[in-house]
Amino acid sequence: MRSVHTAYLTGIAFAALVLACENNSPTQANGQPELNVQGAPMGFTDGWFDGQTVKFFYHKNFFCGSPPADNGSIGSTSGCEVGADGPDPRPGNIPELYVMTPIGFRPDASTLQCPIVGSCINHPSTVDLSRLFGAGAANAPLPAHSHIVEEAQGNWWTLLVIGVKDPATWAQIVAAKSIDKVRELQAADPGGAKITADIPTNIYLFFAVQPGKP
Repeated sequence: MRSVHTAYLTGIAFAALVLACENNSPTQANGQPELNVQGAPMGFTDGWFDGQTVKFFYHKNFFCGSPPADNGSIGSTSGCEVGADGPDPRPGNIPELYVMTPIGFRPDASTLQCPIVGSCINHPSTVDLSRLFGAGAANAPLPAHSHIVEEAQGNWWTLLVIGVKDPATWAQIVAAKSIDKVRELQAADPGGAKITADIPTNIYLFFAVQPGKP
């Protein structure tokens, strides 16, 4: 289980994020299902790994397990929440998926791997943010975002949110396409003015990292 980090997204910033994403329709819908296997969509999104754009192949739905301490109190329709870890979907080490989330601005849709608010293949459509912002954020739509991984494999991934608060910082991450750049930016901004620390969730996604287009 992961401890809750103290550098969380601000309520004002989150509200601005949702408004920005809802008021700017993307020009393309990456990550939409191509087929359906045993009730779960099968398809792709892009992701970033070691300076490259790769493909994530999905064929299982997300998993969000409620820890015993919650006693069924998670408010989102998906059962998923940001701000606390949850039980793992399998034993053993689980790799980390970093979900890069713009806050308060809408970047170009081409830099968003899941550009549609509330919709991305085998992701939850809603998340509970009440641990961070109170009861009014218990059933928020999934924000538009992009992904970074540190390794290439296929299985369950634990999801960590990193909020990006200004376009210049976002542009650096898009150009670098690596967690090393994210760590550099976090280290240079310990107060979280431009980028947050890692924020735990109880969300797990199942996908395999595949080579991207040359």
